Amino acid sequence: MVAGYSPSDPGGPPQSPRPTWLEINLSALAGNVAYLRQRIGPGRLLYAVVKANAYGHGADLIAPAALEAGVDRLAVAAVNEAIPLREAGVRAPILLLGYTPPELAETLLEYNLTPTIYEVSAALAYAEAAARLGRPLTVHVKVDTGMHRLGIDLAEAPDLCSLLSRNASLHLEGIYTHFSTADEADKTYSHDQLHRFTTLLDRLAQAGCRPPIAHAANSAATLDLPQAHLDAVRCGILLYGLSPSAEVPAPTETRPVLSWKARIAQVRNLTDGEPVSYGNAWRAPGPRTVAVVPVGYADGFPRSPRTWQRLLIRGREAPVVGRICMDHAFLDVTEIVASGASVSRDDEVVLIGNQQDAGISAEEAAERLETNNYEVTSQLMARLPRIATEA
Repeated sequence: MVAGYSPSDPGGPPQSPRPTWLEINLSALAGNVAYLRQRIGPGRLLYAVVKANAYGHGADLIAPAALEAGVDRLAVAAVNEAIPLREAGVRAPILLLGYTPPELAETLLEYNLTPTIYEVSAALAYAEAAARLGRPLTVHVKVDTGMHRLGIDLAEAPDLCSLLSRNASLHLEGIYTHFSTADEADKTYSHDQLHRFTTLLDRLAQAGCRPPIAHAANSAATLDLPQAHLDAVRCGILLYGLSPSAEVPAPTETRPVLSWKARIAQVRNLTDGEPVSYGNAWRAPGPRTVAVVPVGYADGFPRSPRTWQRLLIRGREAPVVGRICMDHAFLDVTEIVASGASVSRDDEVVLIGNQQDAGISAEEAAERLETNNYEVTSQLMARLPRIATEA
């Protein structure tokens, strides 16, 4: 449970310090982990990518639950994402996927974190700090096989691996790369990247400096490129039951972990021409009933240039009207009321998830916002309570 909050009695709304919250289904998470373990087979490590607050799901909830469900290791972007996990009692290895400044080497050792290395100068700085403290630092090397983000060039990787493997202050545990188009139907470029990487691995093995853990597969490659599973896979979006892309959908065996809900704060009856919200940008085109929902752009519910468009009330979609505020949004519920349904304060509103026979997925919200589901969930702000459920 998060920060002492837990679901209320069955059928009632969760106990939450705010009337908008995220429900994190740990049973769905465990099922997704079980599916991934079956997908990659025995003998391979499964990294749970929990950067960006576990893609908005809440790393403090997701990390321990994923480890309990069978994940082997964790991966985050930066030191400041890893330290809270350590302070919360997480002891599993944590790989830092992003750039870690060399001056943080002592922090890496203090919290037993594994940095990514792709430059000789950084490697030497890490080694110096480790030697000074008398403790070896475990590292992974990242190789650029064609994405041209972070990574050492293929031609320079053997020298770096040789240097690291001979340095007593560093433990070269892993080497990895990242696919740039694995979430597309056409896997030609991904096959090219994988060929470059495996060719490098063969060369390193011949030179006696191949690290024991080689990994390349993200969620999309875990699904579509089994030959890329190697010694370990790194799963982020699929861990949460979300699709890597429209071209690589989440399997039916997985389930979304996150739902986003709110409770109506007030219901307003407006006459023809009365405005709603800042700038009077929307005016009632006749008598209208408007529900005020306590969720806004400070929660990750975007104000512009595009909005969610519609939310669920009483199992039906209600259009978003007026400008979204920092803490409030507005729904036109006139048609729902006209159908005979009552809409009242404290009624449930669903932003992501299911209600009666209707649903709004993160993918549908992303389509309306003209982005992807990664951005939709990753932008859910920390002030939203995250409440563990087992539904």
